[in-house]
Amino acid sequence: MNQEQILEILPSSEADARSVKDIAKVMGLDTSSYATWRKTERGLSNALRKLMKWGLVTRDRRQNCAGHQFWYNVYWRTEIAVHDEPMAIEVVA
Repeated sequence: MNQEQILEILPSSEADARSVKDIAKVMGLDTSSYATWRKTERGLSNALRKLMKWGLVTRDRRQNCAGHQFWYNVYWRTEIAVHDEPMAIEVVA
């Protein structure tokens, strides 16, 4: 799992934002047991935090209204990540 794969599946609008569980399902990651789910969730969360730090992804906290009311994060790409321009700037000496 790398950042490019995560950015490819993240939507570019807040209305279509995905949770960590949805991202894992789309990527086809193994979540069959609790132990593999925790490992997958930690890996995705770390990658998403790095992408947020770089300004490529943003998040929102939402509350589940059906059944148990718990809080979860949803993620989507920012405008910076949507553009096809290279992120690095070439420096000419």
